[in-house]
Amino acid sequence: MAMAESDIHKGCIYLTSNQQERLVLGWDRDGRVVYCSKGKDKDKPFLNCHVRITGQKFAQRAIGKAGQVDALTPYLIANKATTVVIR
Repeated sequence: MAMAESDIHKGCIYLTSNQQERLVLGWDRDGRVVYCSKGKDKDKPFLNCHVRITGQKFAQRAIGKAGQVDALTPYLIANKATTVVIR
């Protein structure tokens, strides 16, 4: 079941129907959601690369919230997510 775009929040980890985890880093200038996936490295989760996608597609793929990260700065730097803007 898809969630609403308004339920997408920066710093939250969302679960997809394929049991993949996505950490929302923020939004870019065009309003697309910037996120990173958990990846396979168990020692460094969410430290691989970032992806930009429309809020509508992200909401369709996410089935629920799995957690939250308080400090996003290390993830923004590690993922080279320079397109993220404060919202």
